[in-house]
Formats: sequence, structure tokens, C-alpha cells
Amino acid sequence: MTFSEQLKRILRSRKFWVLVAAAVATLAAYLTQEINVWQALQALVTALAVYSTGVAIEDSGNASRQP
Repeated sequence: MTFSEQLKRILRSRKFWVLVAAAVATLAAYLTQEINVWQALQALVTALAVYSTGVAIEDSGNASRQP
């Protein structure tokens, strides 16, 4: 799979857009001073962990279907 094909696949992923939405919401909360920098970092790390876990589960499911 080429880089451009992989990039297109990521950009069509709902998981990726949920990650982007979480990052934007975290940035908005930080800029309006509703959360401090540590809470923003915690939210971003959590969002990245959820995204990577979702991708790992999806990859595991795809691998188990292949003979």
C-alpha cells in the first residue's frame, strides 16, 4: 500500500475525525481557560490512546479474517 493510499484511508476513517474533533474541543476549552494545560495534555493523550486502541482492534479483526 502506497503512502497516498494509506493517507486516503486514514482521512476516510471515522475514528480519525473523532480524534480531530476531540483535539479541537480540547484546544477550544484550553483557549477559553475552562481547562489548564495539564488537563488539555491529559485529554489529548487520552484521545490518542483511544484512537490507537481502536485502530489496533480493527487491525486485529482484519488479520483474523485472513487465512
